Amino acid sequence: MKLDYGFIEYDTEKAEPIFSWKSLLDYDPNSSSLELAVGDHYTIYKDAKSGYFLYCRQRIQRSFAGEVTDGQEYIEPITGEMVCVYAILHNNPQLIESEGLQSYQKSITERVLSIAAGETPKVAKSKKEVFLDLESLAAQISDKKLPFAEDIKYDLHELQQCLGIAAYRASLAISGRILELCLKLYCVNNGVEFSDNWMVGQLIDKIGQSGKYLDPSLKSIWQIINQQRIIGVHVKAQAPIPSREQAFMVSFAVIDTLKRLLQN
Repeated sequence: MKLDYGFIEYDTEKAEPIFSWKSLLDYDPNSSSLELAVGDHYTIYKDAKSGYFLYCRQRIQRSFAGEVTDGQEYIEPITGEMVCVYAILHNNPQLIESEGLQSYQKSITERVLSIAAGETPKVAKSKKEVFLDLESLAAQISDKKLPFAEDIKYDLHELQQCLGIAAYRASLAISGRILELCLKLYCVNNGVEFSDNWMVGQLIDKIGQSGKYLDPSLKSIWQIINQQRIIGVHVKAQAPIPSREQAFMVSFAVIDTLKRLLQN
């Protein structure tokens, strides 16, 4: 695929793929490759002239047991800092080292750790955003009298506790609850119908089908959370132990989602 802005060009045929991951909904167990599986397929490319860009392609299935076909695809230019974010989310320190992104990792980690429980909240200001601490979010939730307010406030408190005692798997599980409530709140605010029994994956799909914009990185975040959720239910399942940076990054991303909802 190629994206040509006139003054700069992004081309998957000319650039070098440096990292890829998938957010899958279904796959054929008899297939020798997951490249044809239903879901979103992501690849980060590096070009000597144009820098980094993210390529996403979808494989869709419109009905149960129906034919699987190619869906939408897109290219999005990204910065080195965003490459570092994706590397942290997917626990890939090798990518950070090979691309020389250690300075970004240090900066991102410091910003994320500023919300850690037991620390004096640090407000990191930039041109685009102000990072709010957990207690401030809880106060805003009370002031706005939001649906699911008590659930969200209690989960924010539990998230603080989990992060404070280095219970990183537990923190990802609580982050998953908060993300689910955020998505349901988004549906309520935007008139998107949903079932109370739906989980994050179903809510993301429904919002996407409604034509409403949703940050594509949430699918990656949910994939990391879901790995830990599965091992909490199925003792024989295996998943990598989340790192400190990964746990704080996922928690921060979910909290940032809630912050944006409160600003609307």
